[in-house]
Amino acid sequence: MTDPVQGKISFKQAMYLALTVLCIYYPITISANIPLAHWKNVQFLVFPAIVNFIFYALLIIAIDRIIDYSEKIIGPGMLELRIKTIALSIVVALVAVLLSQLLFKLNVKFWSMLTEPLSQEEIRRPGNRPPQFAWWNALRRTNTGLTIVISISIFYLILNRKSHYRMRYMEIQTEQLKRENAMAQFEALKNQVSPHFLFNSLSILSSLVHVDPHLSEKFIDQLSKAYRYILEQKDNDTVYLKTELDFLESYTFLLKIRFESKFDVKIYITDEQAEKYRIAPLTLQLLIENCVKHNRMSQKEPLIVTILIKDNYLVVTNPIRPRNEIERTTSTGIGLENIKNRYQLLTKSPVQITQDEELFMVKIPLL
Repeated sequence: MTDPVQGKISFKQAMYLALTVLCIYYPITISANIPLAHWKNVQFLVFPAIVNFIFYALLIIAIDRIIDYSEKIIGPGMLELRIKTIALSIVVALVAVLLSQLLFKLNVKFWSMLTEPLSQEEIRRPGNRPPQFAWWNALRRTNTGLTIVISISIFYLILNRKSHYRMRYMEIQTEQLKRENAMAQFEALKNQVSPHFLFNSLSILSSLVHVDPHLSEKFIDQLSKAYRYILEQKDNDTVYLKTELDFLESYTFLLKIRFESKFDVKIYITDEQAEKYRIAPLTLQLLIENCVKHNRMSQKEPLIVTILIKDNYLVVTNPIRPRNEIERTTSTGIGLENIKNRYQLLTKSPVQITQDEELFMVKIPLL
């Protein structure tokens, strides 16, 4: 397992990365050291390939640990081309060069087995052939350059990998914080809704019980259903639309007892649709409450909320009839904001809120 913040490379990952580096750079090394005329003896290159593979794996693990240790001293976020980072990459490359000299001597023995039996005509190098010792010096410089390139490539490859892990970890943390914030707002809303909702309902019930005992009994039954639903949705991210609509039936009944014929909710959703989709709990309750809070209603002009499904969206609309200054209640807008925040965590489809001079519309993505 890797560290979620540092992205420390495991042994298995080091082996995989070493194999990748070997596949990229070993053909270049062979091309620089082995004459094309003698590539038929490729079987002699298997053992040097294994040795180079082990060297790359150890180099990767060493660079990874050096970067981890350096980040503790210099600080995280070394991906920027700062002087300290560049200096560290150069030091790592030089150390790798010193270690590669041993590897070079080992490779020389194998390459000599391939090249020494060849004549000058077989080797076909462009220009005049330098003396044998000068040729090996040229090979040494070539391999030193390759080692530097490989070491710096590995260094920045690991830095980039660690940066990716760090960014991914930060994204996860950000999403977690967003979720916790949205759920905290949801809890605050429920804590606000429950006492307020219960207080208004009990006030209505106290007046109703003396006027219509039968209706008051039904009122208590619907109140218990609605209140139970509010309390039961504490740990649920989503509920079936049918479950929410059953709750809305009880909630609407209580509101209609309070506002009588001044208020109504029209639902144009089939049972098949209601059982197919899911939504975040209390979405409709918050939208209905927002509608009642901000709009006036009367017997002559009842406030009617319409709910239907269109293009995989739950569409909730109501006419805009702003309350006058005396009737208007203070609103923080936290209800609609919480709905948007919660749906951002549940789906990529956004909550759409539009309005014109006559109509207010909220489109909730169905899950």
